[in-house]
Amino acid sequence: MELLSVVRRRQPSSILVVEDDPTLARLVQMVLQRMTSQVDVVRNGSEAIRAADSQAYDAIACDISLPDMSGLEVIAHLRSRLPGAGIVAVTGFVDVDVAVESMKVGADDFLGKPFDPEVLWHMLNKATDSRARHIEADKAVAYRTLAYTDALTGVPNRRFIDEFLSDAVDRARLGHQSLCVAYIDIDNFKLLNDFMGHDSGDRILCAVANALHDIVQEPHAFARFGGDEFVAVFPGLTVEEVEDRIDSVRRHISRLEVANEARITLPMRLSCGIAAFTGRESARELVRESEDQMYLDKSVVPALASAPFSAQPVDALMKVSNLKALRNLVKAIDRRDSYTRYHSDHATHLAVSLGRELGLGEEFMTALSIGGPIHDLGKIVVPDEVLRKPGPLTADERRTMEEHPVMGAAITAAVTDYDTVVNLVRHHHERFDGNGYPAGIKGDEIWVPTRLFTLCDAYSAMTTDRPYRKGLSADQALEQIAEGKGTQFDPDLAVAFADMIDREFQGRVAEAAAA
Repeated sequence: MELLSVVRRRQPSSILVVEDDPTLARLVQMVLQRMTSQVDVVRNGSEAIRAADSQAYDAIACDISLPDMSGLEVIAHLRSRLPGAGIVAVTGFVDVDVAVESMKVGADDFLGKPFDPEVLWHMLNKATDSRARHIEADKAVAYRTLAYTDALTGVPNRRFIDEFLSDAVDRARLGHQSLCVAYIDIDNFKLLNDFMGHDSGDRILCAVANALHDIVQEPHAFARFGGDEFVAVFPGLTVEEVEDRIDSVRRHISRLEVANEARITLPMRLSCGIAAFTGRESARELVRESEDQMYLDKSVVPALASAPFSAQPVDALMKVSNLKALRNLVKAIDRRDSYTRYHSDHATHLAVSLGRELGLGEEFMTALSIGGPIHDLGKIVVPDEVLRKPGPLTADERRTMEEHPVMGAAITAAVTDYDTVVNLVRHHHERFDGNGYPAGIKGDEIWVPTRLFTLCDAYSAMTTDRPYRKGLSADQALEQIAEGKGTQFDPDLAVAFADMIDREFQGRVAEAAAA
């Protein structure tokens, strides 16, 4: 036995009739008043517009031919004024083109003269019900769109990509097709918010979203997955094809730069990891694997800002014995002290730039790119009251602080067999004249990448704002470095560093003048 569902139609309680024929208007009003509580009749378009502007009618019957204006114009105005009203267009000249035009301007149905007023009533009922259902459907679509859309960037959100990836995994498994997931993270994002302001962070998020929107097209999809993280799903593509697409996004973002008043620039870079479906992984496992690969990219090569996947020295960097542990250590720095991560990334960026200019070999460049971001790792064992103390440290507090290079080196040595990296972490507070700590070594006893990084580390520390003091200007910091040549700093490296900073500044001035 077939079950019939009964749908309760929405009947109009207030009706506006726009009809210039007085006899027909009275007849329609008499019949409709038996059906509902309010039936108002007007004779021309101007009266209809005034009536609709003062009252929200549930349904409207409007003649196409009116003495003062076109009924189509009236219907268009009534539809914009009363989007929820059911509208029936009425005319004595039954013509398909007229019917189509009336529908285009907002009518729900069309009725030719002569007609039975009871038929008009049923049509008004149908139009009212149809309009209500249409509005409800639009609302449902709007609510669904909101539920699957990120409010800030306007791109899909995590709920959307979770469902999309689950379906993509099922299709790939059944069809034995390729599928890749890319996990994308904005480097330095928390630091950018802390030091440059949340407006800058929002602009970068939207820029990444727009770049991904241009590259990731159907049947592929992406979404904002978290605060500064995006996930893209590529059914039917190989890892190499996905790398090409992500590389174009990374190149675009690498051209963005945020600077503060001290001429400190924070280069933008995306870290990305890609996982390929082999037929066994779940959707969650693919996301987890791509996230692990992203942290590998972030932790091992944080300073190679513009290098594409294929150009990164992956084979050389695989000497790191426990990359996941290194990833967690870098994250620990960020959680402990947001200043430390910003300062570390800025100092690393400067050191890698100077190292390239000086033509350092691959081993020394790798030491800078890996050791720079974690050079202050030992601070995770320094108590908060010492680490964040705004005033001078006591003798005991200073001794505690000066232990952090040794602790950092011990932790680093446990996860990597790069001697140059461990050396940089252990000796970045040594001085060229031997009056530094923890070992008091001097001159050439300090390896070149460590001497170079110490210089960039000091400049970044001097020019970076802290909660308890304003950073120095670039010129003031360079004066301090000039005074420290031969004592705190390698004199040759100090000169090369000052020249690099000056060239960068002059370059920005020239670009600003040209713009």
